[in-house]
Amino acid sequence: MLRALWRRTTGQGDVEPADSGNRELSLTEHLTHTGRYHLERLQTLVELRYEQTFPDRSDASIRQLIHYASRIQDQDIQRELLLLYLNCPPAVQAHLRSGDIIDADHYIRTQRSPPEE
Repeated sequence: MLRALWRRTTGQGDVEPADSGNRELSLTEHLTHTGRYHLERLQTLVELRYEQTFPDRSDASIRQLIHYASRIQDQDIQRELLLLYLNCPPAVQAHLRSGDIIDADHYIRTQRSPPEE
């Protein structure tokens, strides 16, 4: 109930699922403040531990970062990736699960999505 109220008040309920249109869903537009925070932490961890850089905040760069992080078996990186995923609107979560952004063997892709409210 609180989640539905939050979506209505922040306008996140208006996000269309990724497969409803032909264009790609923009991750930069739909990330919440907390989602951006976890994205920054994820990027910092990947850069410090694996020396992989993702220079800009474009959608392509974010997708590359998420894909790279989903293949790494590092507990801290997986924690930040999961926190980023959980702080995304449901349409973005569905987009991340459906495409090739998250690795096919990752926990997020292998679990069933929660039922719609």
